[in-house]
Amino acid sequence: MQKITQDQSLCLRCGQCTLVCPNGILQQKTNDDYPSCIEGGDEICISCCHCIAACPTGALNVGGIGYNDCLEYDKTIAIRSEHIAQLARSRRSIRRYADKPLEGKVIEQLLDITRWSPTAKNGLPIKWVIINNAVKVRELAGMVMECMKKHPNTERMVEAWNHGGDPVFRGAPCVIGAYTDDLTAHWSPIDAAIAVGTLDLCTTAMRLGTCWAGIFIRAAQSADKPVINKWLGLKETETIHGGLMIGHIGEEVYQRIPYRPEAPKIWIQ
Repeated sequence: MQKITQDQSLCLRCGQCTLVCPNGILQQKTNDDYPSCIEGGDEICISCCHCIAACPTGALNVGGIGYNDCLEYDKTIAIRSEHIAQLARSRRSIRRYADKPLEGKVIEQLLDITRWSPTAKNGLPIKWVIINNAVKVRELAGMVMECMKKHPNTERMVEAWNHGGDPVFRGAPCVIGAYTDDLTAHWSPIDAAIAVGTLDLCTTAMRLGTCWAGIFIRAAQSADKPVINKWLGLKETETIHGGLMIGHIGEEVYQRIPYRPEAPKIWIQ
């Protein structure tokens, strides 16, 4: 079955689809020719739909996906570099959360935005597990702590837990984990890091607090993985590669952006 199809009555022969195709599947010999798919191109197409997004007339279809399935750019929104700089610089790891539940519709909105995060070869392997219940978050924290007790240099963490603290999720009402299936995904740690990083910034833009759940990730990839996977409802072949605690910001108030030194650089010109 042909994966990439073209309506030549709509094609302007502008060549935009050939310029954006990452694998060079679409080619145009001359300006008078219609772009065409190379031999075997359907098999190596990664369904990124860049060709559809670039086509000015909607002449292309990839595996049943056409221009009506894509979103339009809102050209009335001008995103300036200083806005991105302010967002990146002002983002803080929040470890004190308000005693207030996080609305499910907000989580859905955040994850809907995050699905446009880039993934290797457009594999789209990232799946999400959402624990949006303070009691369940505490329960999961207890499982993580049982795991961490087996590791060295965790005495202070264990002591804090034994005194009623939460060194794992810091009292956040919601924890979101990014996981993939090890049998089908090949760049899972990187893809998950990009997705969770995107989720982190989007959450900050909504004036919510976030912090990477590193202890949770460590436990979920330890020898205790089967126990944690079973609790989360994950299969044996699935692995948590990223995690974020999210909630309404509590007592933490920042008056300025903290100092960070410049990173070392090597210029090759």
